Amino acid sequence: MDQTSHGFFYARRQLNLDLPDAGPALIDYPNMPRTIGTVVSTKMATLHELDTVYSMDDLYDMLEVIAVDAHNRRKLAPKEG
Repeated sequence: MDQTSHGFFYARRQLNLDLPDAGPALIDYPNMPRTIGTVVSTKMATLHELDTVYSMDDLYDMLEVIAVDAHNRRKLAPKEG
């Protein structure tokens, strides 16, 4: 990892999400990084846009939005049982 990447991650504040216990065993994307697969699968960006328009900083900002939105949806969902 180069110094630029280290500085980028060092400056980002940590997300404190109280994630639920592990659920069913899901599979990863075998031919691309999970970060890219997550952004593409949520339709925040296409592969072409990630390759030509957005930076790595943008990718991690999108992942943060996805994580926070998922967390907030879990908190707002009606409790089961």
